[in-house]
Amino acid sequence: MHVDRTRRKSLVYIGFSLLLTTGVFAWLFAHVTWRQVADLILAIDLRLVGLFVFLSLSMHLVRTWRYRVILNSVGETPGFFRLFLVVLVRSLCVDLLPARTGELVYIYLLRMKLGVELGAATASFALAFLFDLMALAPLLAVALVLAGRHLPLSPLTLLGAGAALLALAALALHWLPGLLRLGFRIGSRLPDSAARLRRWLRRFLAATHRQVRRARARGVYAPVFGLSLAVRLLKYTALYVLLLAMLHPQGYAPGTLPFPKVFLGFSAAEMAASLPLSGIAGFGAYQGAWALVFILLGFPAEMAQATSISHHVFTQVYGYLLGLIGAAWLLLLPRARPHLPTPPAP
Repeated sequence: MHVDRTRRKSLVYIGFSLLLTTGVFAWLFAHVTWRQVADLILAIDLRLVGLFVFLSLSMHLVRTWRYRVILNSVGETPGFFRLFLVVLVRSLCVDLLPARTGELVYIYLLRMKLGVELGAATASFALAFLFDLMALAPLLAVALVLAGRHLPLSPLTLLGAGAALLALAALALHWLPGLLRLGFRIGSRLPDSAARLRRWLRRFLAATHRQVRRARARGVYAPVFGLSLAVRLLKYTALYVLLLAMLHPQGYAPGTLPFPKVFLGFSAAEMAASLPLSGIAGFGAYQGAWALVFILLGFPAEMAQATSISHHVFTQVYGYLLGLIGAAWLLLLPRARPHLPTPPAP
């Protein structure tokens, strides 16, 4: 009975996702053609593509550095190159799976391929995720101020939304140890029929709680926030350079593509792709949000609709290639031996 219910939910989810993707693409291709989309890719400025690749790889390196700072603070010292490969595979899975559930692959690979203790892997995932949200808030605020009069909504309203995002992420970070303790108490009340799950859940939550507290005690929050800002800046600068690479042959220049406005379009598309129902393999909500927000920001409708597809197709294929290279290389490496974390400094 439970299996049948789960199967029905999965089929309903797939059906709605397919409907969303089909609907968005039907709307887009009522205004643009595949030829227009293909021309943007085929006529791309290769020098700017090279800069995009450099910025993208730099972003992955900084993201790896951030994870390593957190892991080192709790006594785990995975090799930088191995961790970099895990980050590449994580990015692939985030693009493929809905609502950013692909990020959980990071925890699995740390545990199974790098021998990192489960609590440390989960703590590094949770802290990096929250700091990613916190880093987005000030960037949104700066972009809103700079975009100013070009926005269709009141800047004060949008600044309030950015401040709310920062406050929620900061509160979640502050409450994280307490939430883990609450989960531990709830898990302790599971019935005896689920004794094995109860034991595993208690050990998992206790280990994660311990590692989160160790990371905070070691004072890594400030450097992790700085690295998170760098990750965000490199990511969106890379996406901007790629968009310019596609539109430069069409006569666009940085002056006609103000970075603050383009950044808001990127952010809206990314947030839409993070929703539980976002389409199939990353296609659907991302394109719809991109096209609508770029049009609202004053860009030509045809450009917004065509680039919503061409830009995302290019970044998806590029991300898949990087992720598959990382996955193949990771499979060739022997599994690291698990080890006990080093004790905290006195």
